[in-house]
This record gives sequence, structure tokens and C-alpha cells, in this order.
Amino acid sequence: MTACGKPNQALPEQEKENFSKIISQPAAPAEPEASDSAAASEIETAIDSTKDAVGETVDAAKEKIAGTVDATKNAASDAKDALSEKVDAAKDAAGAKTEEATNAVADTASNAKKGVLDALK
Repeated sequence: MTACGKPNQALPEQEKENFSKIISQPAAPAEPEASDSAAASEIETAIDSTKDAVGETVDAAKEKIAGTVDATKNAASDAKDALSEKVDAAKDAAGAKTEEATNAVADTASNAKKGVLDALK
């Protein structure tokens, strides 16, 4: 009230009474107009459409994630199988080399033994 006039300016008695009446009345909610109901209906429809769209997006994302997980599992399984094959091949190659070395040592020992026996004769 003081913003509209001088701070110390007194209001006329009639204005004081009107102000008191207005202040003492409880605030009543305004009746919605027909256009308000239509707008509310449009908002509800838009909210429902948005919920549906979000649900569809979430479902599509879940499907993509599941596909990615399955593809990753398959790739990991394939890599494991390939690695197992390489490990088996390396074991076989190491076994063959070990056997060759063992045979070479045995042949060398046998030849040395023959040489010693021949020398002792």
C-alpha cells in the first residue's frame, strides 16, 4: 500500500472497509472454464503420449543392450576357443621339441657309452 502512495498517507475510511472485506474473505478456487478443461485434457493426452514414447525408447534400448551383451558373449567365447586352440598347439609343439631334445640327449649318451666301451676293449 505504501508503494502506491506516500508512506504516511491515510486511506479514506471507505477504502479501509473495502480492504478489510477483501482480506477477511476466504480465497475461493476459480471455476474452470471449458477451455481450461480442454487444455487439461490436451495436457493429459500429451503426458500419456510422452510416457508411451519413453516406454518404447526404454524397451528399444533394452533390446539393443541385450543384443550387444549377446554379441559380446559370443565374441568372448570365440576368442577363448581360439586361444585354447593356440595353447594346445603350443603344448604340442613344446612336447615335440622336448621329445626331440630328449632323444638327442639319449643318442648322445648312447654314442658316448659306445665310444667308452670301444675304447676299453
